[in-house]
Amino acid sequence: MSKLPDGIRVRWLGHATFDIVGPAGQKFLIDPFLTNNPAFPNALGAEVTAPGAYDSLLVTHPHSDHFEDVLPLLKGDPALKVICQFEIGNWLKAEGIKEDRVVGMNTGGTLTFKDVRITMVAAVHTSSIAEKGGSRVLGFPIGYVLRFANGFTIYNTGDTAVTMDMQIVHDLYKPDLVILPIGDFYTMGAEQAAYALNLLKPQFALGGHWGTWGGMPPGTSEALEKELAHYKIRTQLIKLKPGETLT
Repeated sequence: MSKLPDGIRVRWLGHATFDIVGPAGQKFLIDPFLTNNPAFPNALGAEVTAPGAYDSLLVTHPHSDHFEDVLPLLKGDPALKVICQFEIGNWLKAEGIKEDRVVGMNTGGTLTFKDVRITMVAAVHTSSIAEKGGSRVLGFPIGYVLRFANGFTIYNTGDTAVTMDMQIVHDLYKPDLVILPIGDFYTMGAEQAAYALNLLKPQFALGGHWGTWGGMPPGTSEALEKELAHYKIRTQLIKLKPGETLT
């Protein structure tokens, strides 16, 4: 059954990795974590890593479970671009990615890429990159609001706790679909995610960042569904399995 406007597709690739196809064929991959992601459907590997599979990567922060495959994908596809937070963009350029392939934005900024209006919004989390057996702070965590030419708007919150900034996202952008973490422990869980959706009031919601490593993070779509029942909103929670597509 078709739920989204013609031509828009959203697929969950496990954990916090999603790909999005826009109505004009625009192709985005959010937070690529493929090689060492136990929830990634291996049968899709050749498809999602092939040159030309995507127009751009969208990076919310450089934790390995969101960022691990960014450099391999960029090095394997010379036409692929990446949209990310400014400091992360500088890091990628220092790793040999050409400047014209890196769009280093910052929180609050908006650009138009292939007829999609992309806005970088705040998230509440940490942001660091693994280096030499440890980690160092790099950039800030963010989310993205994508508005297509037909008006349909997707908000990917990135890793975050619930925050009243989501009220601003609702007021300014009125997202139709919200993709948010529901796993708890590292991000918000079901209770906070339901509160977030009550602030945002989208038509559709998709939960990610849960159940990746044998029940960790520990949240579930069913737990979110139970919490959502406390609110009088019409949001339809979509339950996808890794590899499944919302159309």
